[in-house]
This record gives sequence, structure tokens and C-alpha cells, in this order.
Amino acid sequence: MEWEADFLEKLQSVSNDASNFFWKLASLLGEEMVVIAVVMFFYWCVDKRKGFKMMNIYFVSAAIVAGVKALVRRVRPFNAYPDKVRSIGDASTDYCFPSGHTNSVTALAALTVREFPKARKATIPIGIVVVLLVMLSRMFLGQHYPTDVLAGAATGILIVALFGWLYDFLGDREEYLAFVLAPAAIVASVLIGIFADPDFTDTALTLTGVMTSVYACYFIEKRFVKWETKASVLQNILKFVLGAAGAMVIYLPFELSAFADITVWVTAFVRYFLIGIWLILGAPLAFKALGLYKKDETKSAKPA
Repeated sequence: MEWEADFLEKLQSVSNDASNFFWKLASLLGEEMVVIAVVMFFYWCVDKRKGFKMMNIYFVSAAIVAGVKALVRRVRPFNAYPDKVRSIGDASTDYCFPSGHTNSVTALAALTVREFPKARKATIPIGIVVVLLVMLSRMFLGQHYPTDVLAGAATGILIVALFGWLYDFLGDREEYLAFVLAPAAIVASVLIGIFADPDFTDTALTLTGVMTSVYACYFIEKRFVKWETKASVLQNILKFVLGAAGAMVIYLPFELSAFADITVWVTAFVRYFLIGIWLILGAPLAFKALGLYKKDETKSAKPA
């Protein structure tokens, strides 16, 4: 819409090196790697059930946003109105409605508020500030229209509301959600990739790979591994560093030129399938083997 382009033009009228740098940093709060790092911190170091819920929310959000983008096909503002809006920093190459950055960070913030009611005095204001920073940054950088970020935020809140109800219904059986959620999201992603936008194939395969391994491994972990997240500050730091390093060891080789001409099934599906196994099962097994958890003193204490 013309009024949105005019709004972005006015917003970018105050652009300078300092403001550009600030809003680029703010935009990083909604980047995929940052969001996943936060989710894995909760899974490895805070509460694995809550962390698993966050993963579910993130996967569903990513699938819905990517699907809607492929269906709506709204062109980025800097491409639609090059005389008014410019891309500051790296230009996004996909469609823009709704905003994936805003959707992810809003969903994560809303779920954090919901899952940690005793901390709401802190999580609510922090969540609002982070979401607003991401929304403004995506517009200031010329990547999204106002309606893109509003739709992204609304979608994130709706997803949390819906799945919050499902989690309450399932209780301690949250892993069973995978039997419905994973196939539905995978089928939807693939169908949209085939019929709506062939360029979506890479995203569909990425989601399929990681969701398949994450859900299967969580089911196995909960029944057989049963590792504990409670740990000292130092142990949590070591867990996070070890977990992240392991993921990068799997991720980086696929960036080598040797994989450039290999089918997307390998570079997308296999890579993220393996990463999912490490994040949910491999890393916890390593944490347990290394003793990176607080021992139960009541069990270890010898009778007098």
C-alpha cells in the first residue's frame, strides 16, 4: 500500500551510520540462529519440557509464516517502491508477508510469559521491548511494511494461545503432540512447496528434516535417557558451549564448496535431520555422561 511506503520513507529519513548500526543489531534479535540459541538454552539449561514447547511453537510458526509468504507473495518494499524505500544492510530475497523475525520473537516472548508466571514482572516488559525493537528494525531496514510486522506479531500470539491450550490438555504427555503436529506441518510445508512456490522446497525440506528428528528424539529421550537440566552456573555454561559447538560441527561441513552441487535433500534435509538428533538426544547424552548436572543429594547420601 502507498501509505505504508510513505511511512517507511519517513522512517528512513533519519537514517545515518549510527542509527543503521543500531537497528541492524536490533534486527538480530529475531534472527533464526538467535531464536534457536535461546530455545536451546531453555531446553538444555532451564526446563526441557518448556524448551520442547518453545521448539514446537518455533517450528509451527516457521512453517506457517513460510507457507503464507509463498501463498501471498508480497514483494519487499525496497523492490516494490525503490524510489521511496531502500534496503539497509543485507536485502532479504524472499517474500515479506508476514514478518518471520517478528513472528518468531513474539511467539517466544508470549510463551515465556505464559510458562513462567512468577517472573511476569520482568518477562512482560522485556518481551514488549524486544518485540517492538524487532518490529521497528525490520521496517527501518526496509525489509517489511507495517502490516507485515503487525501480522507477524498477531500470528505469533495466536499460535501461543492455541498451543498453550493444547499443552494444558496434554499435561505430562506433550511428546504425543508430535504424532499430530509433525506430520501435519511436514505435509503442509511440502504441499505448499510443490504447488504454491517451488522455491520453498529448501525451507520445506529443512523443516521436515529437523522436525522429524527432534520429535523422534524427544520421545526417546523422555522415556530412556531422562537427563536432568538442573545444574550449576558453570555446568550450564559448559553445556551450552558443548551443545552449540556440536551443532556447528555438523552444520559447517555442509557449507563447503564440495557440497555446492549436491542435491538439496542432502544440504537441507540431511543436515538439519542430523542437527536435530544432536540437539535433542546427542547433547543430553553427552551432558549425562560428563556429569553436567546436579546430583540428587537425597539419593547419594548414605544412611547414618
